[in-house]
Amino acid sequence: MRVSRPVQFAESVRVQKSAWGQDVSSTIPAHLLIAAQHHGGLVLGAYDGRRMVGVLFGITALDNGRPYHYSHITGVARSHQSKGVGFKLKLAQREHVVKSGQSLVKWTYDPLQGGNAYFNIRKLGATCRTYHRNLYGRLDDSFNRGRLTDRFEVEWHIKNKRLRERIRGLPVSARLRLKGSRLLVEIPRNITRVRDVSLSAANSWTLHDRRIFENYFDRGFSVTDVIVDNDEDRIFYLLNRSTIRESAEFSGKIESSHQHLPGLVRTDQSTLTVTQRD
Repeated sequence: MRVSRPVQFAESVRVQKSAWGQDVSSTIPAHLLIAAQHHGGLVLGAYDGRRMVGVLFGITALDNGRPYHYSHITGVARSHQSKGVGFKLKLAQREHVVKSGQSLVKWTYDPLQGGNAYFNIRKLGATCRTYHRNLYGRLDDSFNRGRLTDRFEVEWHIKNKRLRERIRGLPVSARLRLKGSRLLVEIPRNITRVRDVSLSAANSWTLHDRRIFENYFDRGFSVTDVIVDNDEDRIFYLLNRSTIRESAEFSGKIESSHQHLPGLVRTDQSTLTVTQRD
């Protein structure tokens, strides 16, 4: 639901702290959310009974004079993560943005957070062709503390057929025999756990994949899917030159951008937690 009362905005700050483990300096204050809501922004709350358990905040932005919606945060209280709350918030956001007459939503996220990768690219159907180095500088929340804040900037074309099929949960079969114009890029299953064992290894992963993504985005590739190999406990982005056709249409030989992977840490399967600085 759209947040409207001051007490609800104050409650959204509590949800942010639960979602990211933040102190006061890192949260978006209630007064700023109130101002945004009254001047073209969007603040949504998700509730379990009368208790707010999720929050989403976005603003109207311009790209060469054309309006789009920029989604800044989607956070879910720790007690309600992995229960579909974030997905419902994004669908409600899509409905509001469509009614406003816009067709594009953008946001950023850490490309090495495997759960958010799966949620944003595979489940929501967003695509990516833009990479930002250390976008936010130093952050002090539990996910980002001590790490470089490189980010994917994704595009969510909320009216196209590909996205409608994806959010309806229609099956998409990704063939893993890729040709030269398609490739797989591996990321850790849980970069936060890597960081907790070795900060150096976590930042090596960021620098390693930064080179790959910047190189291939500059060459016209886009991220169009996330592939999970549960047998091998590995997760990959699928990159190709087309953002229109589904990855299921492609066949060929796998090409990997990795000769070797940095760090010696084996990570566990990540939990899908929809908690991200969009």
